[in-house]
Amino acid sequence: MEGDSQMCRNCKRSVASAHLALHEAHCLLFLVLCPECKEAVPQEKMDEHCRGGHQQVGCAMCQQSLPKHSLEVHEATECQERPVECKFCELAVRLSKVELHEHHCGRRTKLCPGCGQLFMLHVLAKHRDVCRGEQARLQEGEMLVVSFVKRKTSEKFQLEPEKKRDLGLPKSHR
Repeated sequence: MEGDSQMCRNCKRSVASAHLALHEAHCLLFLVLCPECKEAVPQEKMDEHCRGGHQQVGCAMCQQSLPKHSLEVHEATECQERPVECKFCELAVRLSKVELHEHHCGRRTKLCPGCGQLFMLHVLAKHRDVCRGEQARLQEGEMLVVSFVKRKTSEKFQLEPEKKRDLGLPKSHR
């Protein structure tokens, strides 16, 4: 069957069963598995592969030694000394120190723009959500009251057809 596939014993890739014998013969002659990363590499390029990708380098932020091919991921997601932004002051702080920094930074105070009360920064965001909700409900209530008053006021001053006075306007404008 053409849809069947098997794994090459050398490079561990899936190969169509019909081509497996030819693939393995070629693979065993020309490819070897890198002992470090298990990638199938042409035999003549193994030294270059190991020098380029597996060379040990030091992280500039934490000085940890790691393979060159891992450095980018380490610096972006793993390094405890990488800079991260404080959620309160937007200052770049080392990840290993951000918790302590935010603990102190979050205790600074600021006025709520909605109600004018003073709050610590670490509770201000939660307060704003509540404050906005209260303001929205108050504004909605005020709008209902204003709408009701306008409607009642316009009803009060609306003249019924039989009570209209002659204001001296031509009949076409009445």
